[in-house]
Amino acid sequence: MAAESARARRKARTRAAIVGAARDRFVAKGYAATTVRDVADAAGVAVGTVHAHFADKTALLFACFHDQIADAVALGFASLDADAPLIEQLTHLGRVLYAAYARHPALSRVMFTASLFPREGQPADDGLFEPFIEEVAGLYRAAAARGELARLPGDGRRGAHLFFSAYLTALIGGLAGAYGPAEQTGAADRWAGALRALLAGHLVGFGGPLAWLDSPVEAHP
Repeated sequence: MAAESARARRKARTRAAIVGAARDRFVAKGYAATTVRDVADAAGVAVGTVHAHFADKTALLFACFHDQIADAVALGFASLDADAPLIEQLTHLGRVLYAAYARHPALSRVMFTASLFPREGQPADDGLFEPFIEEVAGLYRAAAARGELARLPGDGRRGAHLFFSAYLTALIGGLAGAYGPAEQTGAADRWAGALRALLAGHLVGFGGPLAWLDSPVEAHP
């Protein structure tokens, strides 16, 4: 049992080293120019070891994307102010996630595009979406319990899906440069400003304070 546990830990460490090396190589050389051998050399392992963990370079890309988003989601919820109004909580989540994308915009565009159009055999859901939606729905339920929302269709899940739609809209616009160059300092804050403006309309429709519609938004540089 102890031997199996030790093997599992070694396997996890090797996987983490490979994913970290892949991310570094994708950032430094670009995804298209990076080879699996580049990743293996950077990780200090054989090419066969990389393939033992990942079928090909596309699988490595998805692993980088999954780990980046999983870390950002965990950070977003861990740093959430439980006493803040719902619109501030949702904007905070968006800002933390956007910061992860804005760190390396060129790679983020590649990863995001691949996630929207997964290849045949690649699962469309990486196991993050449903738990994320349920956690966001819980924020809507808590806001309704506080009296911030007069209506809560779908026990909060409809609101969570509307949040995700707004989040994606601002993310796509941000990566495309609609709010200024994605490489420019403060990109995540500008994208979060755009998200907040989108959220205000739908939250007021749920019975949220009309004042949210009048909040200043600085989505553009």
